[in-house]
Amino acid sequence: MKPGYAAVLMLMLACPAQSRAQDASCDADDRAAVTSLDALPAQVQDLLGRARPGIAGIADIGGKFNPSDVILDQTVPMRRLIGGVAGQRCIWLTVEYGGVGHYEKKLEYRLIVDKWVQTRGASPERAPAVWPVITR
Repeated sequence: MKPGYAAVLMLMLACPAQSRAQDASCDADDRAAVTSLDALPAQVQDLLGRARPGIAGIADIGGKFNPSDVILDQTVPMRRLIGGVAGQRCIWLTVEYGGVGHYEKKLEYRLIVDKWVQTRGASPERAPAVWPVITR
């Protein structure tokens, strides 16, 4: 085997072990179901865009949101929290996105050095663009 191939193979084998070690720290967490945006830490709420007004914001579980691409009310968010699980160091959420391609996205947040960081999923800035509002 050529040395370059061996190095790539070693790197590929090492990466899954590191990710399993990171997941093990989350597995030790006491977990609870997320029943509201209010149950989330303030930093995670900020990352989700809770304080953002209108279509850029996020609705709580069961809250009013715009599931389609037709925006009749600019005060209604285009995203809604469906549910999730929260531990001391890890949070997993499912968020519903409205629009032409109505879909759900899994988001993951981890507490790293006393700061919540999004490690998987789309942030509001990377979410699909919202078309301009057309009024009649």
